[in-house]
Amino acid sequence: MPQQRRTALVTGANRGIGYEVCRQLGRQGHRIVLTARDAKAGRIAAEKLAAEGINVRFEVLDVSSEESVAACADRLRRDG
Repeated sequence: MPQQRRTALVTGANRGIGYEVCRQLGRQGHRIVLTARDAKAGRIAAEKLAAEGINVRFEVLDVSSEESVAACADRLRRDG
């Protein structure tokens, strides 16, 4: 039976440890949802990872905001 590809959602992933977690998981074949509060920085980080061949999408997410968390969850549910 083929192994199901997993998706990893990483918060605060536009730099530092979060960014590297995205890179390492992406290199292992996981789909990555890179999240950050700063939309511009998040998009740039996702573009860099995509240029490395990593399956990544960017989502704006502020984990300290219930509204932001709910909106992100809705987008992910809707878009798959």
